[in-house]
Amino acid sequence: MAQINAAIVGVNISYLFLAFLPPILWLLFYLREDKHPEPKLLLLLTFFGGMASALLALVIEFLLFRKEGLGLMSGGLESNALLFFLVIGFIEEYVKYLPVKFLIIRRLEFDEPIDAMIYMMTSALGFAALENALFIFPIIQHSFFSGIEVTANRFLGANLLHALSSGIVGFFLARAWFVSAQHKRRYLIAFGLVFASVLHAVFNYLILIREVIPQGTFYIILLLSIMAVIIFVDFERLKMAGRKSGPESPNKT
Repeated sequence: MAQINAAIVGVNISYLFLAFLPPILWLLFYLREDKHPEPKLLLLLTFFGGMASALLALVIEFLLFRKEGLGLMSGGLESNALLFFLVIGFIEEYVKYLPVKFLIIRRLEFDEPIDAMIYMMTSALGFAALENALFIFPIIQHSFFSGIEVTANRFLGANLLHALSSGIVGFFLARAWFVSAQHKRRYLIAFGLVFASVLHAVFNYLILIREVIPQGTFYIILLLSIMAVIIFVDFERLKMAGRKSGPESPNKT
């Protein structure tokens, strides 16, 4: 019995390790870009908010696409894969934005443009951590090494995608919150969400068809590379902008 319990504990620890390690590694990597580190408690709150947003996305997608009952879009979008992924992408990008919207942007600590990208990416990686857990759990029950393979693929694929797409939303949030006039704020944020959703949808579509088109994997790598360059440029632009707005700025009303 003790051996069985030890085995169960070992599997559960391995499961948590494989689910949470990739997002945490990406998070630590991106936090290095912030020259004025954010409070750890707020980062943790945002990370858990991102995890909660993954559950919200799961519920919304279930209600939209289930085959009966409340399946509001069942039987329609599934026939058009790209449109289907666009809807999924927008849902996921929007729910990842919600923890930052409701938990962070009204706080005094949200005081420089780069904070928007940091908190958005933190929320995204919380989302990715829970998504990893849901993907890896049934796999690791059968094979630990298969779990490692899936984790590696998600580290370089889906986890990176979530961080990059939310980073793009964070850039437009920063522009909306610290630079632009207040009446333009919602339009900038909406544009960022739509732009990120399109990139998200294209990634998912390429994953779907990569086996049937020449050099499918190359196009996935190319897309992620372009997004990574965008994020790098955006980080540098916001760091150059510095502390354009403080807690008393009219843009923070």
